[in-house]
Amino acid sequence: MLDFVRLQQQLQGFATYQQQQRDLLQEKLAAALDTWRAIGDVGELLEQVERARPSWLVARPLGERLQTRVTVPERPAQVTVVAADGSQIFPDRHVEPPCFLLNVGRVAFQLGTHEPVRLESIPRFCFRREELQEVLDERLASVSVEIVSALRDEFELEELLQLAREVRRDGRPLVALLDGTLIRWMIRRLHQRELEERFIQRYVCLLEQFQKARIPVASYISMPGGAEVVNLLRVARGECTPDPPALSLDGLTDRLLFAHLLQPGERSGLFLSGSHIQQAYADPHRIVYTYLSVPGPYGQAEIARVEFPRWVAEQPEWVALICAVLLKECVKGNGYPMVLAEAHEQAVIRAPEREAFYELIGRQLWRGGIAMEQSRKQTSKRRPVL
Repeated sequence: MLDFVRLQQQLQGFATYQQQQRDLLQEKLAAALDTWRAIGDVGELLEQVERARPSWLVARPLGERLQTRVTVPERPAQVTVVAADGSQIFPDRHVEPPCFLLNVGRVAFQLGTHEPVRLESIPRFCFRREELQEVLDERLASVSVEIVSALRDEFELEELLQLAREVRRDGRPLVALLDGTLIRWMIRRLHQRELEERFIQRYVCLLEQFQKARIPVASYISMPGGAEVVNLLRVARGECTPDPPALSLDGLTDRLLFAHLLQPGERSGLFLSGSHIQQAYADPHRIVYTYLSVPGPYGQAEIARVEFPRWVAEQPEWVALICAVLLKECVKGNGYPMVLAEAHEQAVIRAPEREAFYELIGRQLWRGGIAMEQSRKQTSKRRPVL
């Protein structure tokens, strides 16, 4: 139960503090825009990055001009769009025997045609330890949240690839979409390099299958929090020199920067991510991204980050197709791609379904003469006494 009286005391001064932070952010934004406009030679800037060797993640521009702005073309009249999203029920240490559930929602739209929409939910129940031997080692006593999340991401990509193969039409362009990042950030939380590399290679192998099938795959990140491009500007301003400027751009995000640089329907140039995880990706599959200004409700645009493997980025017509599809889907989805929203609806596991999942497990075990054990704490949380 929340004590609002005590909370109110802590909220005093909140608005004042936020206004101070907003004013400071505006100063940083003005400085960033000045630096952005002043940069000319990208090659010289990259040499400056090499000399400085900053500890921050720094974007690598792939074009000749940093200030590139591209107007997204109209979407083709007919196009096949497939999307996938995933959810899970994590292993619960209060429940025996151990198990977990992955669920992928996948959808296919044949846009510009009268062909029916395909909406599916694909569950995968995991309980056999031998099925996980490839991604477990002796030091892992149980399946961690990070492992389940990595397996879910693989499952999403597998199902997306399978669906794309099933619904593609000769002569009709095809786009495959995911929500979230293609960079395996969570893998590094395992703190076990051999296992981390194994997971990354499994994921890259799936990207390679998309490449062989010539299916452009991309991911969409709403309200991204990255600052790799801003960090590039920090290098240009000399923030990693012995005599840095008094005002640092630290805390400013790429999203805020491009909100002042792009008009709705425009995208930025292409950037190669500076993530160290990229070193484990084969070069064609290293992740490239662009920032896209998409229209939202009440005339408010949002800056989204769109990621794709480098082999996709090297095909300008694929980049144009992906952005055109996303832009149109955001118009239909009131600021968020409708196809991804539909995939999420197919994937999400709500509280009643979670309870039904455990009830189903218990009933199945009972029929086999086995009791499902739950801790007293778990039982108490499910059946409060007051």
